[in-house]
Amino acid sequence: MVIVLRSTEDVLGWAGRLVDPPLRAAIGRLPEPSREIAELQLGWHLGDDTRAASLRSALTLVCAAAVGGDPHDAVPAAVAVELMHHWSAIRRDLVDGRAGAAWSVVGSQPAALGGEALLALAFDVVATGDPTHTAPGRPRRRPHRIGPAGSATHSPAEPPGRPGPDRTMMRVLGDTVQELLHGQHASLALRETRPDAVGEERTDLLRDCLAMVEQRTGALFGCACALGAVAGGGDPAQVERLRLFGVRLGLAVQFAEDLLGIWAEGARPGRPAYADLRRRRRSLPVAAAIAAGADELSRLFDGRGRLSDADAERAAKTIEQSGARDWCRRQAEELLSQALLALDLASPEPAAVAELVALARRATAAPR
Repeated sequence: MVIVLRSTEDVLGWAGRLVDPPLRAAIGRLPEPSREIAELQLGWHLGDDTRAASLRSALTLVCAAAVGGDPHDAVPAAVAVELMHHWSAIRRDLVDGRAGAAWSVVGSQPAALGGEALLALAFDVVATGDPTHTAPGRPRRRPHRIGPAGSATHSPAEPPGRPGPDRTMMRVLGDTVQELLHGQHASLALRETRPDAVGEERTDLLRDCLAMVEQRTGALFGCACALGAVAGGGDPAQVERLRLFGVRLGLAVQFAEDLLGIWAEGARPGRPAYADLRRRRRSLPVAAAIAAGADELSRLFDGRGRLSDADAERAAKTIEQSGARDWCRRQAEELLSQALLALDLASPEPAAVAELVALARRATAAPR
């Protein structure tokens, strides 16, 4: 058998072509002003060629193929994941005090309401299986669900023309929302933790930061992969292993992103160096350095307002000298290895596993 592999660029472009039209159709159903807020959040006001589909969409579609399903059946799930991500992004920006795409234009309260509309729409898309909410979509293989005794069963067939909500997908989506909200609570608690903590409090800061990342980025990536596996007809073991693949990948991605948030110069065009340090963001490298006893960094972060260029550079050097930068790189590599092990245990289709591995490696490439 000859397996034709696509490049990551091809996979991401394919995902965009499949997911963007129904995503636009779904958001087009929202009433004003929610629709305007959603379009601001997704960047569509910048031009018609702006695509919202992302690595998350690609993971959902390819995970459907990984369990032997048709990726087209996972398009509604991919749309729901994008909607949930943007709801979470609005909430995150409000909690973290960052000027997000929507609320910097319309204000915090209208943006929060627009985010709730996106979340409600995500559940509607999963419940109907149709982002356009018109005629029922084409038949798809019914996914497995867990029976009373823990055995795998199939959802009963719905009456013709009246597709019912997929309970497994609804449960995955609901559990993910709860995790994301826990992550938001954890973020609020971290803001109250003083950076000059000592002893066990330093270790607690890193532990809490890791837990928050798992409940935010990890949960969202896990949801994207699990929903794809459910849509593709995967059995419960495959769904769980692909979910774990997504969770570990999400953690690895956050480590890479947090490294870029400090040392982005030369690694990503247009992204300034020390951006996260300037706004005193307690990212994973910062938490790791403080846990390692970087007292100077604690003093720099014990204040309000933006750090000066000189202080941001000092903070970056302090993090590097503490060993936190290298530790974060090693953690990203270890988490990627754990993700790929979970992927292998899901017994995926060969072409799909090759594409998932390529996507994972691309997403976790950290600056050197």
